[in-house]
Amino acid sequence: MAPKGKSGGANSDLKQEDILQAVVFADSFVSTFAPVSDDIPRALFPVANSALLDYALEFLCSGGVQEIFVVCCHLAGQVREHLKNSRWNDKSSPCNVVPVVTEGCLSMGDALRDIDAKSLIRSDFVLIYGDVVSNIKLQPIIDEHKNRREKDKSAIMTMVFREVPPGHATRCPQDDIVLAVDNETQNVIHYQRIADSDTKHLQFPVEVIMEHKDVQIRYDLLDANISICSPQVPQLFTDNFDYETRDSFVKGILINEEIMGNTIKMCVVKDAYAARVSSLQMYDAVSQDILNRWTYPFVPDGCHRHNKDNFSYGRHNIYLSKNVTLARDCMLVENVMLGRESAVGSKTTISHSVIGKNCKIGNNVVIKGSYLWNDVTVEDNCVIETSLLCNNVTVYSGVKLSPGCVLSSKVCVGPSIELKSGTVVVHSQEDDFGEGTMDATDGGCDAMFGSKGKAFLYKDTSGDDSDVEEVTRQVWGITIETESSSDEDSECSEGSESPPDSLQPDVPVYYTEMLDTVQRSKDENISCENLILEINSLKHAYNISIKELTGLVVKVLLDQPFSENPSLSGAQALKVLTDSLKRHLMVLKNYIKNEESQRQCLEAIEDFASASSAHLQLVTKVIHFLYEADVLLEQTILKWYRQVPSNRNRGNNSDDEDLEDRDNKHAEVRKQVAPLIKWLEEADEESSEED
Repeated sequence: MAPKGKSGGANSDLKQEDILQAVVFADSFVSTFAPVSDDIPRALFPVANSALLDYALEFLCSGGVQEIFVVCCHLAGQVREHLKNSRWNDKSSPCNVVPVVTEGCLSMGDALRDIDAKSLIRSDFVLIYGDVVSNIKLQPIIDEHKNRREKDKSAIMTMVFREVPPGHATRCPQDDIVLAVDNETQNVIHYQRIADSDTKHLQFPVEVIMEHKDVQIRYDLLDANISICSPQVPQLFTDNFDYETRDSFVKGILINEEIMGNTIKMCVVKDAYAARVSSLQMYDAVSQDILNRWTYPFVPDGCHRHNKDNFSYGRHNIYLSKNVTLARDCMLVENVMLGRESAVGSKTTISHSVIGKNCKIGNNVVIKGSYLWNDVTVEDNCVIETSLLCNNVTVYSGVKLSPGCVLSSKVCVGPSIELKSGTVVVHSQEDDFGEGTMDATDGGCDAMFGSKGKAFLYKDTSGDDSDVEEVTRQVWGITIETESSSDEDSECSEGSESPPDSLQPDVPVYYTEMLDTVQRSKDENISCENLILEINSLKHAYNISIKELTGLVVKVLLDQPFSENPSLSGAQALKVLTDSLKRHLMVLKNYIKNEESQRQCLEAIEDFASASSAHLQLVTKVIHFLYEADVLLEQTILKWYRQVPSNRNRGNNSDDEDLEDRDNKHAEVRKQVAPLIKWLEEADEESSEED
C-alpha cells in the first residue's frame, strides 16, 4: 500500500492536469480603434453598458473553464484594475482569473511565447480574444477535442466556426474567410482571409484539390476566433518566431503538415451566437444583437452583469437602469438602453442606441443608431446619427453629427455646427513638429468645432500619409459608405416617384411575379426562409429598390388571400387574412426592421384598405395584429396617424377630382382606425403615469 502522502501528491497532480484552462488576449495588437483605444483598451469598451472583456470571461466560465489567464499588454494597468474590482476577484468567483502582464509583447505570438516561457499551460486550453461575444456551448466542443486527441495526438487545434451566410450583419468584410476542409477527416486543409488577397480573385493551391478525394470549400462560415488547443501550441510558437498571429500559425501548420505531422480540425455551430468586435461596424452589429437578445443568456437584464446596474426589460427591447429620468413626452422607439442616473428631456426621440451612466440628454434631441458612453452631455436641438461619443463628451445645442462621427473622450463641440460623415475628433494631439502634445483645454482648437469647441480633427500618426477619410473608413469598415450610398439611392427614388399608373414597367411585373410566388409557396408548403430567398432573387432580377420592396411585400401578402378567393368578406376574410399573416410573420419581420420600413408597411396597408369597403373593414384588425406581433411599434402607428397623408400616389397629371377622391379614402382609413389609436394613446398615458 502506498504511503498516504505520496498518494495525495499523485491525486493533486492529477487534479492540476484536469483543470481546464483558457488564455484571453485583452489586447488585439492592432490600432483599428484608434484614437478611441488610445485612452481605453478595446477589451474594456462598454458594450451594452458592460465591459467587453466580461462577456468573454462569462462565456468561458459557462463552458466549464476553471482557470483563465488574461494577457494584458496595451494599458495593462486599466485591465488589472478592472479585474481587481470585478466579481472575478471575489472568493465566490466561479473560476480563477489571473492577469498576465506582458507589456513588451507586440503580437499574439510574442504573448504566447511568454506564456510558454512561464510554463503556465498544463493541459488542453481555450484560446480566445477578449473582444469576442458568444453563447456557444463550449463543453461539448472541448470534450470532442479531448476524445479526438486520445486517438490522434497530431490534432493540435480545433477551430470553431459559426455558420453565417454572406452579407449577414455580423460578417465584417475584413474578416471574411474561405475554408477548404477534408470531408473524411474534418481536417482544415486551406484557410484564407479574403482581405489578405492581393487580387479580387481567390487563388487555391492545386494540391488542395488533387491530394484529397472529398474536399468541401466553404464561404458561409464566420471565424468565431475561438480555438481549443493542445499544450503543444505555445511550444510551437516558441519554436517558430514567424508565427505572429493565429492566422500565420494556422497557415504554417497547414503548409508543414506533411513534415511536422500536425493537423487542425474544425467545428461548425449553427444555432448559437459568436462574433468579434473587430471594428466599429462590428461594435454596432454586436451591440444591436445583444439588445435583440441573440446572445441570451448574456443580455442586459441577465444575472451575469458585473456592474451594479440592474436593468428592467420592456417591450420593443427597452432596457432601463435604476434612477433614470424620462420626460413625459420623450420617445424611446426600440432597441434602447439607458444607464444609471441618465436623464432624457422633452420631445427627445431615441432609437437603436445605448446610453451610458450619468448622461444628460436635452430637449428636442434625435439620437439614432448611436452609442454614448458615460458622463456624456447632449444639449437641446441636437441630431446624432450612427455615431460614437466616448466618456465625458459634451455636445452643445444645435449640433448635428452625421453618420460615422467619432468623438473621443473629453471632446466638446458646438454650438450650432454640423460635422460631416466620418469626422473623427480628439481632445489632444501631437503638435506639427512632433515635439509635444496640444491639449484642447489650452486653446488653439479648430474653428470648425464651434465657439465652445474643445477638439482637434484626428490625424493618423502611424506614418501613413492617408487622409482622415481613409482613417475613418478603416475604423468604421463599410458603414459610412453603405449609408451614404443608401442615402443617395433614397434621394434618387424620392425624386423619381410616380403614380401607380406610370410606374416603371418592372414594378407591376415584379408584383405579379411575387404574388404568384407567394401563392405557390402556400400550395407547395415552401418555408419562409426559402420564400425570402425567392423574393430577394426577384428583387435583383427586376432591379427593385429596398424602399419599394417593403411596401410591395406587405401589399402582396395582404392581396394574396383575395387573389385566391375574390369572394372573401366579413369574418371569413378576417380569419383567412390573419392566418396568412401568421404564416408569413417571419417574412414580414425580415423586411420591417426600423421606423422607415414600418411607415412603408402602414402606407401599404392604407392603400390596401382604400381599395374596397371590404378591405376597409379589416384595416384596424390588421394593424392591431401587426402591433401585437411586434412588427409595428406604437410610436410609429401614432406618428403615421397624425401626419398628413403623403402624396406618394399623386402624379403631375392627376386632376383635382382624383386628388380629392384619394384624400377622402385616406380620411376614411383614419376614421376606421380611430378607436385603435385612442386605445394606444390611453395605454401610453397609463404607462407614463406608472413610470
